[in-house]
Amino acid sequence: MNTPQFLTLSTHVPAARYTQQQIFEQFVAFQQVTDRRAKAMQMIFKRAGVAFRHLVVPRDYFAVERTTQERNEVYMKESISLGMETISHALQTAGCNADDVDDFIIVSCTGFSIPGLDLHLAGRLMMRPDLRRTNILGMGCYGAFPALNRAAEAVRANPDRLILVLCIELCSLHMQIDDLAENVVSSALFSDGAAAVLLGPEGQSTPHLPRIIGGATCCDYTTLEHMSFTLTDHGFRMYLSSYVPDLLSSQVKAFVDQFLGEHGLSRRQVRMWGIHPGSTKIVEYVQKQLALTDTQVESSHHVLNEYGNMSSVTILFVLEHMVRCQQPTPGDYGVLLAFGPGLTMEALLLQW
Repeated sequence: MNTPQFLTLSTHVPAARYTQQQIFEQFVAFQQVTDRRAKAMQMIFKRAGVAFRHLVVPRDYFAVERTTQERNEVYMKESISLGMETISHALQTAGCNADDVDDFIIVSCTGFSIPGLDLHLAGRLMMRPDLRRTNILGMGCYGAFPALNRAAEAVRANPDRLILVLCIELCSLHMQIDDLAENVVSSALFSDGAAAVLLGPEGQSTPHLPRIIGGATCCDYTTLEHMSFTLTDHGFRMYLSSYVPDLLSSQVKAFVDQFLGEHGLSRRQVRMWGIHPGSTKIVEYVQKQLALTDTQVESSHHVLNEYGNMSSVTILFVLEHMVRCQQPTPGDYGVLLAFGPGLTMEALLLQW
């Protein structure tokens, strides 16, 4: 069997970088709230675990009300620019040309158009006309996982295929200006970024990047209302229930143990752990349930602190930080975990 191998991993963010305090000050300036309410909102921003965020729009973009059409037009323009930059860097790093790519998978939940990003980017990058394209839309923070699973399946079926996956999210375009608690939480977390990976068969010279051994999914269909991203006339409204960390922590241990058991492994045999940092609380709850060390969740906290929650993109930033800073060695196992609407849990088992 052909084991899928990461050939390269490229992460990019918009140039504009703001502190959490700068974003909070602008968020409050758009509203008429009491000093007491402003202090409560500021506490949510401070406890989010985010210090900096990169945004495609200036902080004063929402000084006037923006329609969904206006937001989506910015999404298409900025996503094409950021997507081309991210893909070009990934191809260059791998020593590949755009016309070497056989399959192109795009993941996004923060904008939509037909023709989509896949066609716009493929045309501008001069990819082949027989390119196989797939769009994975609306899956939220775990969207990278079905994309990587589809890419891995393609490599296993045909070792000659080169698969490009692009995750790109511009969450800042959907900021809502109101002081509802759930909206304040979302406004304190989400940000913009992109990541691209190339997958091919094992055996190519990428000693620092892992192979994909397997994946797992579990969805609790009784909890659909606890996490959502709803289309409105003024962008998408994000909703994160305060119960999400509790719901995840009650299920994640059994999910992970069953998944690892199917591969003849236990948690003790896994050195590298990448948890999607949906929030500080989620990382802390999962860490406790899985009995992980602070070092094993360091990459998750670092990415949340430096970039915020970039939805589907974030787990690839976590993986990049793990590879760069925790120095995995040949034979090491790693597990990536992400959570999103459903509530859905996704896992990937990696090995270096």
